[in-house]
Amino acid sequence: MTKLYAMKITVFFSFIFVFVSLAVANEQPLVLSTNTSLTEDGKVSIHLTLKNSGQRTLYEIQPMIHFHHTMAMMSRIVQLEPGQKITLENNEHPQVLRSGRYPLVIMSQYKTNSRMKPHTQIHTDSFFFREQVDSAIDGKITATLNGDESLLEILLKNNSDSFKNIRLMLLLPPGLMTEELGQMMGFTIRGGQEKNIKVAVKRKEGSPSSIYPIHLLIEYGEMLKHYTGDISGEIDFRSMRERTAIIPALSAIIILACFLLFRFHWKKKKNRTFDKQPSLLGACR
Repeated sequence: MTKLYAMKITVFFSFIFVFVSLAVANEQPLVLSTNTSLTEDGKVSIHLTLKNSGQRTLYEIQPMIHFHHTMAMMSRIVQLEPGQKITLENNEHPQVLRSGRYPLVIMSQYKTNSRMKPHTQIHTDSFFFREQVDSAIDGKITATLNGDESLLEILLKNNSDSFKNIRLMLLLPPGLMTEELGQMMGFTIRGGQEKNIKVAVKRKEGSPSSIYPIHLLIEYGEMLKHYTGDISGEIDFRSMRERTAIIPALSAIIILACFLLFRFHWKKKKNRTFDKQPSLLGACR
């Protein structure tokens, strides 16, 4: 009886683990990877591989490549079956001239159901041309929801002793828009200086209230070299009710699990106590 009950407890906790994993994990069924090849004179060829690692068919997959001030729409994939992968090639970007680091940003929209709103996924990569260099500018992005818009606070820091003439560009998914940083913006940041920039981002009409990935490109030129940094972030447009919808269900499951665990230990202790008591027959002898 005890072994059977222990087996039930094990199965139950396994179910809880799977449920929590599926509920909490931000699983992305679409896996993106890039492979970049370069010629000696700086011509770039980008190979993008898309794989469906999920259990359901993906529909209307539209990847977009952002690279070196340009954006290129790649071929639209009508559907991608579970386990299937497709490789696309793009060589329409301008050639690179300066030695340095060049980031790639791939934004891809897809649907898990042909009638649903599309999801947006971001993939970042980079390559070096002729020489590996590191940017002296780094930073972070934080987002605060304010009604129908999200206020981004961008913190940048120049970790070198010299000033840098930097250019910024904020890459947003198709469902979002902003009046600031939508195009390349330039300014000077002195050595050791920190700079804060605030940007308001809104959803376009009809865009779902979900989590959107964003990406900021930071670049500057120096001594005929190209330096680029990039910062990833996300904007959560979900309401507080949507964000906390899973908490009551998880709380109920945890309470039930604790009750069953307590009951199991209580029964086990009771059985041990009963086994230690002398039998009536033994007492008579």
